[in-house]
Amino acid sequence: MERFDYVIVGAGSAGCVLAARLSENPQTRVLLLEAGGSDRRMDVQIPLAVSKLWPNPDLTWGFLSEPEAELDGRCLPVARGRMLGGTSSLNGMMAIRGHAADYDGWRDMGLPGWGWDDVLPWFRRLESHWRGDTPQHGGSGPLSVQAHPAPSPLYDHAVQAARAMGFPITQDFNGERTDGFGMPDFTIRDGRRHSTADAYLRPAMGRPNLEVRTGALATRILMTDGRATGIAYRQHGAEHTVQAAREVVLAGGAINSPQLLMLSGIGPGAHLADMGVAVQVDSPDVGAHLQDHPGAGMEFDLAPHLAFENQLRLDRLLGWAMRWFARKNSILGAPPLGISANVASLPGNPQVDLHFLLVPLAMESRVWMPPFVRPFGARMGAMWSLNYPKSRGRLSLRNADPAAHPRIAFNLLSHPDDRAAMVHGCRTLLRLLEQPALAQVVGPMRRPHGPLNSDAAILAHVRATGATAYHPSGTCRMGGDAGSVVDGQLRVRGVDGLRVADASVFPCLPGGNTNLPVIMVAERAADFLNKG
Repeated sequence: MERFDYVIVGAGSAGCVLAARLSENPQTRVLLLEAGGSDRRMDVQIPLAVSKLWPNPDLTWGFLSEPEAELDGRCLPVARGRMLGGTSSLNGMMAIRGHAADYDGWRDMGLPGWGWDDVLPWFRRLESHWRGDTPQHGGSGPLSVQAHPAPSPLYDHAVQAARAMGFPITQDFNGERTDGFGMPDFTIRDGRRHSTADAYLRPAMGRPNLEVRTGALATRILMTDGRATGIAYRQHGAEHTVQAAREVVLAGGAINSPQLLMLSGIGPGAHLADMGVAVQVDSPDVGAHLQDHPGAGMEFDLAPHLAFENQLRLDRLLGWAMRWFARKNSILGAPPLGISANVASLPGNPQVDLHFLLVPLAMESRVWMPPFVRPFGARMGAMWSLNYPKSRGRLSLRNADPAAHPRIAFNLLSHPDDRAAMVHGCRTLLRLLEQPALAQVVGPMRRPHGPLNSDAAILAHVRATGATAYHPSGTCRMGGDAGSVVDGQLRVRGVDGLRVADASVFPCLPGGNTNLPVIMVAERAADFLNKG
């Protein structure tokens, strides 16, 4: 059996970080296993192409949720990257950490060492920020964080409308004031997506002590006398095993990591027995506490001079493409965005509970060129989501086949407070659009087709169209209590030599995007491992 010091499962947002950091020690042999393939594709590298990646079966796992009872029984897509870089190779690239109170909340839940003052140095360590080295930012880390290269002219109108409603304006969602309306930064370098495969893994690939194997589906954690000793995996139709002399680290994300634990006999005992899996550790919380940010959207006519569709005329797009290839500022270098917001929606509410996005583009917008193809029409998308949902779901095995997709039940909006908050969020967003600065450039609603003139109408629209923000978390909950799946150093309870380091360990969702928090967790995991 091949022997490595560390075996890491999953080359995504966390796994690439772990492989790079652990292999910095030339005396340490590291194996990184990834079920997918290469990320070296043009559509992955071009930020503007992001919406084309999520439904691509060549790049994702193709997960679907179970029918969601509160969303008209719809099965929701769960876009998870299946390639080097994982979901950092197909996400929206927004670099938003959340808020200090999010991590102080983790600390106060019995996780000393995970408060804001504890995690900020690790957020600074991971980034090379365009503002340079500041008390809030790192200037020389692996991950490039840059400003949007082509801000939309819609931005100024949205700022004026936000001010009219009394909302704050922020210049930096990861700065001194993390709430308000503003333009986020992005994990982009020179107009190209900067995933963890680019930032961490690729610079480390030449090290003789690091081996990366793609097309390798982990099927089981090998255990002896209560200790994880290696991984069994399937590659090119053959079964393989590798030994981990020091530790096994799962970095497969909130779907794959709990699935692999359960396939290995670590999880809810009764469920595993029903699946025909021998129980090694009865851990009821494996797969529980599934969380995601629920959201919905509307679409409106937009003043033509503000529409991003103008840039999609074929001749103009070719010009932008030439600039992109020359590594100059180009619309290809970031997703189109009018403005982003994280706000406390009620006066006196300390929690930044709502997230808004205005996008100067329709879902159906396309490349056009007269007289052959007509433009779809000038439109604006207006989306809202909940930063701190109370509903919880569960992930469970479908059967004992490692290649079978697990059952993913988000139970979105199952908590009545979430339903009320979605209605309130929609009304707040509609009031924003009624402010003079936006009302003069935003026209009639095109989606939904009926008016949103009552709570019942809003909730019906949410049920018919709502989805997640693709931020699944919490299924291997970190905690100080004996019922948590991992402890404060990410060690799986009941098994020696096994850790989890990805979004599955979040005890609660941060009020922002999840990519930077996952990278922060992986940086900390590598530090824990290096210190033994």
